[in-house]
Amino acid sequence: MSNRRPDPVDERILRLLVRNARASWREIGDEVGLSANAVAQRVRRLELDGWVRGYTTLLDPALSGPVSTALVQLSTATHVLNSEFEEALAAVPAVVEVLDLAGPVDYQVRVLYSTSRELYEVVNALRALPGVTAIETRPVLREVLSRR
Repeated sequence: MSNRRPDPVDERILRLLVRNARASWREIGDEVGLSANAVAQRVRRLELDGWVRGYTTLLDPALSGPVSTALVQLSTATHVLNSEFEEALAAVPAVVEVLDLAGPVDYQVRVLYSTSRELYEVVNALRALPGVTAIETRPVLREVLSRR
């Protein structure tokens, strides 16, 4: 990541991209008072500088059938290499989010599942990762607020 801070126009562009990453350069340019080409150049620079790490598509889980969410907290042994452990977490298909935490719990992992049997299998897969010393699973009853 670059040490360069976004200027006020870059910050407005970033806010617009967060709101709608599919907005055209022209639409963004109209909002910030720049040409489409100038916006495209700024966004490329923001990407190269590490301010924009990527774009994603969020699917409605309800469209693919009944899906539930669980939060799994993992503690690991002190000898575990974070990068290797995090790669192993990312390799579990049900894992959709991994947060590195401070405190007695090392990671919080968000998993999606359809049946209690599937959750059981996911938890066992996480429990089997090398270095896991403790695991606690909390099924989510309902999502109250999401700003993503």
